[in-house]
Amino acid sequence: MFEMLMHPAISGLLVMCIVGALAYKLHFVDISGLISAFVVGFTIWYTGGVPAFVIILFFFMSAGLATKYKYKAKVVKNVAQEGKGKRSWVNVFGSGIIPMMFSVAMYIASLTPDLAAAGWPFFLFGGYVGSVATTSADTLASEVGVFSKSKPRLITNLRRKVPSGTIGAVSLLGEGVALFAGLFIGVIAILFAVLTPTWIPGIMTMEGTVTMDYVLFLIPLSVLTAFIGCNIDSLLGAVFQNRYVCEICGAITDKEFHCDYETKYIGGFKRFTNMHVNLGSSGLGATLGVVLGAGLFVWILGGLFFWIAASSSS
Repeated sequence: MFEMLMHPAISGLLVMCIVGALAYKLHFVDISGLISAFVVGFTIWYTGGVPAFVIILFFFMSAGLATKYKYKAKVVKNVAQEGKGKRSWVNVFGSGIIPMMFSVAMYIASLTPDLAAAGWPFFLFGGYVGSVATTSADTLASEVGVFSKSKPRLITNLRRKVPSGTIGAVSLLGEGVALFAGLFIGVIAILFAVLTPTWIPGIMTMEGTVTMDYVLFLIPLSVLTAFIGCNIDSLLGAVFQNRYVCEICGAITDKEFHCDYETKYIGGFKRFTNMHVNLGSSGLGATLGVVLGAGLFVWILGGLFFWIAASSSS
């Protein structure tokens, strides 16, 4: 009986039933969001194991709590998540489809001797961490950053101050929350790597020892992908996402109604929605995670420095 319960399929179903019931009870998701979260969560549990699932669970629960945080105040500021804060299948798949794909890829790489010998299971795990760190950082920065005491600035021109809720806006509070999200995910990953190394794909050598170089990468990998990926999300939103201007408060938003009045379309691609931005940033965050997992930190840091210098001088 115990062995049957420990099978990944059975244990995954039980865990997802418990988590799903809790999430629905807390009004984190609607029915469509619950079903899609079940698919994403179960797939990650089965293919990525407990560490991957705990990492995505952190995102899922922290995003729900952050969305509910001072929700009434967000409604007044016209920056609240629609549907009383409940996430639909669009939100869930927009944030979870890339991590799910990387989890499946890790699983396949772990079963393929040539890919396993080349280190790909860990590189893909880095991509998984990068993807979740990006979506976590972006969601928490958006939901908490709107309460920043300093006025947000536009990601494409850091000298320009804009109203809260503006697409592509960043704030000091939001950036701090993004870094915290990345740090927390990194701590989760490194705890599993230290306490249960066999559960993290690719960090055990053929001789049964832990590759410490990989373990030491986990926290900086998570923090960097969270910070860079979150800002990439803002950049994609500012450049490509459909944008409307509220003629009442001046906010640039993706909503067709703001301050209880119809907004005016001003740019971006009308069919390029927030879901596409999330998919894009999540994919780029995962790519950064793979690159960082391979130890190529210097290229990422150089690009980050160049972007900050160029944006500040524009």
